[in-house]
Order: sequence, then C-alpha cells, then structure tokens
Amino acid sequence: MIKSLLLCAALLAAGSAAAAPSDYPARPIRLVVNFPPAGPLDLEARAIAQHAGKILGQTVIVENRSGASGNIGAQSVAQAAPDGYTLLMTLDTLMTVNPFIFKGLDQEVTRRLEPLSLAGSFGLALAVRPELGIGTLDEFLGYAKSHPITYASAGYGSPGNLAFEKLRLAAGMEVAHVPYRGNAPAVNALLGDQIQAAFLAVPGVLPHVKAGKLRAIAVSGKERDADLPDVPTAAQSGVAGLKDYDVAFAFLVMAPKGTPGSIARVWEKTLAQVYALPEFQQSMAALGMRGPFAGRDEAQAWVRREALGWKGVIEKAGIKGE
Repeated sequence: MIKSLLLCAALLAAGSAAAAPSDYPARPIRLVVNFPPAGPLDLEARAIAQHAGKILGQTVIVENRSGASGNIGAQSVAQAAPDGYTLLMTLDTLMTVNPFIFKGLDQEVTRRLEPLSLAGSFGLALAVRPELGIGTLDEFLGYAKSHPITYASAGYGSPGNLAFEKLRLAAGMEVAHVPYRGNAPAVNALLGDQIQAAFLAVPGVLPHVKAGKLRAIAVSGKERDADLPDVPTAAQSGVAGLKDYDVAFAFLVMAPKGTPGSIARVWEKTLAQVYALPEFQQSMAALGMRGPFAGRDEAQAWVRREALGWKGVIEKAGIKGE
C-alpha cells in the first residue's frame, strides 16, 4: 500500500511538473544572451524580447552573460528552473562545436538545454586586401601556394575559424591562424594589413568592401548573399574539392531541459508570430540574418546535422578551445 501511495505521489508530481500554469507567463521572463551587447545576437534577442513581450503581455528582459565562447551564459540557463522564465539566445556553435573543443562541456551544459526555435541563419564572406591583386577564390588558393597566408578569426571555434579550416582542409592549403577576441579586432587586423584574409560576417565587412578597403572573393553559404550579389559562393568557384562547400551558422532560442511541453509550445507559437512581423523581418535583413526561422523540430534537426559536420572538421583540423 505504501509503495502504491508513493508511486501515485511521484506520478502526480511528474504530471504537475510537465503542465504549464494556466496563467503563464505570470511574471517577467529572462532571456539570457551569452555574448556581449550590441552584436547581431544581442540585437536580435532585443527585437524578439520587444515583440514577444507585447504578444505575451509580459516583460521579457534581455540579460547579457558573455564569456568562454558562450559557455558562461549557457551554464546559467542550464542550471535554472525549467519553468519557462529563463531562456537562452545563443549562437548554434554552443551545441554544434563547443562540445567537441571544450572538454567536459557536453554533460555539464549542452545536455541540459533544448532548442525551442531556430532564429535565422547567416553566412560569411571571405575577404582579402585589394593590394594582393586577388579577385577570385581560385586566384587566392593559387596565391597561397607560393605566399604565406595568415588569417584572422574571432577565436578558436568561432565561425571564421571553422569556415577557414573547412576551406583549408578541402583545398589543401597551408595557412596560419591568428585568433582575436571578437570580430571587430579581426576586421581591424585585416584593414591594418596585419593578416591577409578572413571569413567575416557580411554586415561587418560590407562597408569596407563598398569603400574599396577590402575585397570579398567568395561567400560561404550554398546561395549568394543578398548584400553581395556579385560575389560567388565558394562552391561556385570551380575549385576541385569545394563543390559541396556550404557553411552557415544560426541563432537558437533554448530552454532548460525539462521545460513543460505546453510552455515550449507557447514560445514556439509566440516566436512564429514574431518572425512573421514585417518590421522584425526588416530588422533581421539589416543584420544579415536569413532563413530559416523555424520551430523546435527544425532547430533540433539543424543542431544534429551541423554537429555531425563540425565534429569531423574539428578533429581533422585539431581545433581546441582556449
């Protein structure tokens, strides 16, 4: 009898934990951004917070907790109660890259978080200095055979590092990597002639390309970038080994694992409404964000696919976290 009562109590407790309160959200929601303010991730998070707050009738507070390639902010959310009041806005590399370059992270953080939504994707542009006299990716690879090439990135495991290492492995290049603490210093290093090339987010490099200070010779995605329509994709370069080259990164909205399905559905529906707003779409286009903007299933599929691909690149390139 006692065992039966204990079992019933456990089942009732589990059922209550899985159900969302009927008044959710009843208090402000915290949206943690695990990178510094003023970057694309932070700006999109603030746009989501503004629009979602209106839809939900509750304040959504953006809190920046950066450091350790996003791990610090992610850990704070992973340790939060799975009640829908603490969410995470992150670059997908937290789930697709960090577990392979930061020892012990998989158990500690990534398995305690689950995607709620895929909040857009973006590609990179391979930029060089015009003084090199290089106009195409094929010419760049030829130049690299007889000249030392140093490239910059925002750090080990950053999008620029990953994209360049994938290119290096596919094309058989010999290059040196200089990691900087953020995208802005990497751009400045290229402008200052401290390095020869870098894969950079298009919005960050576009003004310098238009001013003639840098030259974009390829974009990383499978389609041309709307802001650089005359720049071919790496796959379109005609270079052997690059016909399947396709590199894109995404933003994810995540929650602590164990968040009730009903709360997850509230957010999936709310975010779909946010993504459909013309003003949101315009602001995302200005940030260089493209589709897909999608729900939980698509987000989980993205993470699985990208993690599998980056695991192989990281192992072959020997990328290790700082």
